[in-house]
Amino acid sequence: MPTNDIAALPTTLLPSLLPALLRASVTLSVAAIAVFALRLPLRRCFGPGVAYAAWLAVPLCALAALMPAAPEGSVLALRGAPTALSFAATMRELAPVSPSMGVSGYIVMAWLTGALGAAALQIVRQRTYRRSLGKLTRRDGIAYTESLHAGPALVGLWRPIVVVPADFDGRYTPGERALILAHERTHASRRDPLANAAGAALRCLNWFNPLIHIAERLMRADQELACDASVMRRHPNARRSYANAMLKTQLSAIAAPLACQWQSTHPLKERIMSLNRTTPYALRMTGRLLIAAAMATGSWAAWAAQDTSKGELYDVAVKLNVDGAKSTPHLHTHGGEPASFRSGQGAQQWRAQLTLKPAGDGKMFISAIVTHAGKPVSKPGLLVALGEPATIKIDTEDKSHMEMELTVTQLPK
Repeated sequence: MPTNDIAALPTTLLPSLLPALLRASVTLSVAAIAVFALRLPLRRCFGPGVAYAAWLAVPLCALAALMPAAPEGSVLALRGAPTALSFAATMRELAPVSPSMGVSGYIVMAWLTGALGAAALQIVRQRTYRRSLGKLTRRDGIAYTESLHAGPALVGLWRPIVVVPADFDGRYTPGERALILAHERTHASRRDPLANAAGAALRCLNWFNPLIHIAERLMRADQELACDASVMRRHPNARRSYANAMLKTQLSAIAAPLACQWQSTHPLKERIMSLNRTTPYALRMTGRLLIAAAMATGSWAAWAAQDTSKGELYDVAVKLNVDGAKSTPHLHTHGGEPASFRSGQGAQQWRAQLTLKPAGDGKMFISAIVTHAGKPVSKPGLLVALGEPATIKIDTEDKSHMEMELTVTQLPK
């Protein structure tokens, strides 16, 4: 770090978010593709509940990729294996972090704007759905809407309520009503509204990624099939009544981002056909164990595959002359990482960022971004030999002058 009147510059928050965003997005995509490929085989072999549980791997792997990486040289770390996460590393090199806004800052700003816009759209849709229910009349622990086309559904996150259409008592038989309520209460016991909220949040944060939009829709479909299967295990002789209740339920024209709607967008024929499939308990438990092991392995891989190598460590000895004021700071930095310093105060302050990249044959390429009074004045590049001094001289229109002599030496690890 620099000494005397030279102080290290903190990197700005927005550009520093870019590597984490890229890593999380790539990990989400890889995990989603894996679940796409496995959900149908899992459903056939172990039942819809196991296929639905597999979607938990998507956010878990993303969270694992955002955790601090394993220490370099750790036996837990994966090194040298080609993974999709290398794409994030490539993008980070194309849009490096800088003390000013830079390309990476604008990328993060665009992402944040899109995420806020997507969240606002989800809120509007949820409120529109809630208004479509009209005034709710509570009776016998359920809420009747004013509409004939809204519900049955489970609405709410923390204290969800079962919402049914105004003609619920007349449209369905007592047996069908009991099955519908069992279905919605199964959603409540499994905390499915919270899963829907998490899916909606991931869609907002990854508004630019079509894979996440597809994943959220398929997760909701698997959620309904898993709920159907759970109800059928408790009511094995009620398949015909359950199917009749599905056929009597109209598909709501207004989608609810957070609610669990009885008649989802999942193909009705597939839901009815799945009622005839029963998965033995032993297979369901085996599937759950396999999914738990796969999620643990995937999360570990997403965490351990992070690239923590920082390259060689270098010392940059600087002889600085700013308008006659001299100083001799030192910077310690890894190859490829920007190192920043400043000199002076107020409108006469100089700032410089240096990035070192090995060029082979004992040489180093130094790229610099120099600003004066908050404005960029020069972006010099130098090819220097290790241990040999190189000089950069800059003069501004207001007659200010900066000269820095740089000598780079490699430090032992």
